[in-house]
Amino acid sequence: MPKIERKAHEVEAALEEDIEIQGKRFRLYFQNRYTILSLTVDLLTGFFYIIGSVAALTSIPDRIGMYFYLAGSIFLTIRPILRIIKNIFIYDDLKAEKKKNDAHM
Repeated sequence: MPKIERKAHEVEAALEEDIEIQGKRFRLYFQNRYTILSLTVDLLTGFFYIIGSVAALTSIPDRIGMYFYLAGSIFLTIRPILRIIKNIFIYDDLKAEKKKNDAHM
């Protein structure tokens, strides 16, 4: 059986794109909120298509199945939009220049 290696991840001050949910005793820490959103969208897409398929195979009115297919299609469109948003970076040149000047002093 192959050996599974685990990589340690230090949970320090959360990055801007991480999500942390604090409870009384435990906390949930999700790395990269866009990954979590993307996986949630994938799950919802699957559920909508499964419900739409079941509706098409049973005596449920066709209109209800079409609504679920439409919702699944919308969620299929959301995923690439999330990837685009994840990969867009906005840099503040003035702020970067100020940091650079402060570092040289």
